Amino acid sequence: MRHATMSFSEVIREIERVNAERDQVVLKAFSTLEDRHATLASTLVDNIGNRHRAAYWMGTRQRPFEGRTAYELLADGEKDRVWERMPGSPEGEMAQRSAQIRMA
Repeated sequence: MRHATMSFSEVIREIERVNAERDQVVLKAFSTLEDRHATLASTLVDNIGNRHRAAYWMGTRQRPFEGRTAYELLADGEKDRVWERMPGSPEGEMAQRSAQIRMA
């Protein structure tokens, strides 16, 4: 039994749909961060450069967080650890540099 295959146009449309949904979820999550931890959110935007990049940073698995996201740390009550590893903080910059060195 053979499955019907998608055309590349259909694949592109599906990827675009999924990416649009992901963007909505990422930005909605960041709005929640802004509501609950406004100072952290605004500092992150200032340090990273814009809201969109800050929102994606929060949801990206990080090596300094043992493969967890900043949101997972917040859910576990580890707000201080997010602050410490935030890009732009002295400890966060050191962690990023050491991770880059290990990957090289």
